[in-house]
Amino acid sequence: MLAAVIAILVNVLSNWVFFRLDLTSNHAYSLSPSSRRLVSELTDPVVVKAYFTPDLPAPYNAYERYVRDLLTEYHAASHGKVRFEFALASPPEEFEKKAAEAGLVPIQFEEMGSDQLQIRRGYMGLVLFHRDKSETIPSINGVQQLEYDLTSRIAKMAVRTKKVIALSSGHGEISLKPGYQGQASSRLGEDLKELYDFTEIPLPAGATMPIQADALVVIGPKQKMDEKSLWAIDQAIMRGIPTGFLLDIKNLMINQFYVTPLDHGLGDLLRNYGIQLGDRLAYDAQCETIGVTQNASGFAFTTSMRYPYIPLVDRIALNSPITRGLDTVGLPFVTTVEPVPTLPPGIHFAPLLYTSGRSWLASAQAYSSVAPNAIPQPKPDDPHGPYSVSALVEGSFNSYFQGKPIPVPGQTLIGSSLKTQIFVLGTSKIMDPSLPQFPGGEALMSNVFAYLSKDETLLGIRTKGDILRPLKPVSRAVAEVVKVGTILVVVAFPVLLGLWRWRMRQAWRRIISAAYAAPKPV
Repeated sequence: MLAAVIAILVNVLSNWVFFRLDLTSNHAYSLSPSSRRLVSELTDPVVVKAYFTPDLPAPYNAYERYVRDLLTEYHAASHGKVRFEFALASPPEEFEKKAAEAGLVPIQFEEMGSDQLQIRRGYMGLVLFHRDKSETIPSINGVQQLEYDLTSRIAKMAVRTKKVIALSSGHGEISLKPGYQGQASSRLGEDLKELYDFTEIPLPAGATMPIQADALVVIGPKQKMDEKSLWAIDQAIMRGIPTGFLLDIKNLMINQFYVTPLDHGLGDLLRNYGIQLGDRLAYDAQCETIGVTQNASGFAFTTSMRYPYIPLVDRIALNSPITRGLDTVGLPFVTTVEPVPTLPPGIHFAPLLYTSGRSWLASAQAYSSVAPNAIPQPKPDDPHGPYSVSALVEGSFNSYFQGKPIPVPGQTLIGSSLKTQIFVLGTSKIMDPSLPQFPGGEALMSNVFAYLSKDETLLGIRTKGDILRPLKPVSRAVAEVVKVGTILVVVAFPVLLGLWRWRMRQAWRRIISAAYAAPKPV
């Protein structure tokens, strides 16, 4: 009776006093500090209504349980301010009608039965309500970005001053606006535009007025910048505006796997700040897989091939806010980012991302093909990685135009900056909407924009994707020893176990025989 009373009291108290422990390596079942901080500061409740069609095929049947667990984390972190409910799934006609009215998008599922393939339609989505505002996640296609989707939408609905981010334009830069090169804007671009006020600064036309923003980002210019454009960027940095550079060294025509040289004119400017871009593409045996269409005997078929020009980077400096929550990042057509031989005084250069030890640099000779069947084969004694492909540089920088004529009449040179930050990534293709999304790209760029604009709310919201655990390469001799040893262990283990059991039974029989043979006391 006493035990039952104690059990009841423990269960009642656990509703108020409890703790959670997430032992997964990527913390898949707990919230990021940014999400906890945001929802803990809510003054008005957020209501989340979830729509899930029942009995979905695997792996979608596990999404509902994951969403329920994640929303429970939000509820606990917000001290009850985040509330949630799951829409009743019956009757089915009424459920589908309400889901469609809420703005959810139906998803088609393939389900293999005992003798046939069935195509089903179902809903997996969320609707968020806060005050007089609402936000919709039309469909949940995976759990990797779900926390970011939820937190960013809560931040959008809550009273929050948006940071202003300036984007350079006028030299073929990648734009976050729809219609860039005939493409719709990427999902990341759409999400970011809801969270920040982006303003495009046309250079050099905009160089006559100082750039005013919380951060400045230069994404993939394709034409060489003139002195007036460099002046606008340099003086923005001198005024202490954190600046990001996502730069390429090759023009890419991905449909033909063809590249041409590219000169954006920013090399000398970056070297003045202590940053040196490489002149060769990095390629890595630890890389992404792409689908390649081939023709044979009049038939077209698609095969999956490993493509070393898209390294999968898992050597990450985890002590930086920019890399917080990252496990793996796919970086297409990337080059090296290194410090100059002699760093200016007071400048701190911190590499953030490294290729693997099985990476090399493409030939210094002129080349145009980057086709999967034309990947250069390095020699065993060729220099190899890891190579730094991204860095964060901090300090008080000297102007690039010190001792030079001022290219914009009427403006005054600011010779040195306050302490500020410069982020450099050796590729802009991670933001190109014409290319597919690569692992970790959205999380990295979300952190970059949040860090440069000093937006602590959205900095470091973790993704929950699969963690890359590549097998380390070993020599052929070691591989053969492991192979033979594994076979011998599989065969020898049951034999040795049987012998051990036989000896134990023999010993047991001798003990029993000795006990029966002993003279009985009179």
